[in-house]
This record gives sequence, C-alpha cells and structure tokens, in this order.
Amino acid sequence: MAEQERFVDNGDETVSDRKTGLMWKKNDSMIDLKKWVNYQESVDYVRELKEKKFCGYDDWRLPTKDEMQTLYDEAFSQKDKFGKIIHISDKFANGCGFSMIAKQVDGRMRTWVLKLRDGEFEQPDGLWTLTEAARAVRSQT
Repeated sequence: MAEQERFVDNGDETVSDRKTGLMWKKNDSMIDLKKWVNYQESVDYVRELKEKKFCGYDDWRLPTKDEMQTLYDEAFSQKDKFGKIIHISDKFANGCGFSMIAKQVDGRMRTWVLKLRDGEFEQPDGLWTLTEAARAVRSQT
C-alpha cells in the first residue's frame, strides 16, 4: 500500500490509518484548545471527547508510545503551528503542535513525548509540568 493511501480523511474530523486500524482525531489539542497541555489537561481533553461521543464513539483515548510512533514518517511533510516542518500525513490538520503526548506508562508517573519534527522520543520528568499537544485515538477493530 502506498504511504499516501495509508491515511484516509473520513470527512468527519477523523483520519483512519489503514495499516494499523487506528482512527485518529484530525485536530490535536493545540488546534482545539489553542494552547499546550500538561498530562492532566490531555487526559481531560480525551475524556471530554469520550463523554460527548465525538463522531459517535465513546472509546477515545491517548495513544501508546508505539501507536504514536506510527504517525511519524519522514516521507510526509506539513507545517506545525509555528510554520516549521513536521512529518505526519497531510490528512491531519495543518497548524498542530510539534509534539505529541502518550498515555501514562503503566505503573509509573511518566509518559512519552514524540517530537514530530525529528521523530525523537523524550521521557520528561513531571507529568504536570509538561507542555505538549494531545491527539486522541481509538481502535477501529
């Protein structure tokens, strides 16, 4: 499958990944909330999507590190909020944050952050002092 055909804009503010079976929110919290979020705010952002049954689904969540990594591909190129190049499909909305936060590592007070400009992961200290963007995901299977 060609990478360009892998991601599909569903026309309802979601993007499906044919390779992984995941459905992503087209916008991230930077676009929706117009600010960076800490971990608690990212959890609240996703919980609100669940409670409102965004696009008819109540199983929205933060991605795992592995799920998040599937979005990064140097073959893709679009611009983040600051006009810099990030490497995710152009099926996602322009102007998003340049980083993404994953769900909390089970049993630990830590999470992963993916930098969409270079594909590098960080595991910063302090869930409550993070300033990242959150993108909701759900499994379609």
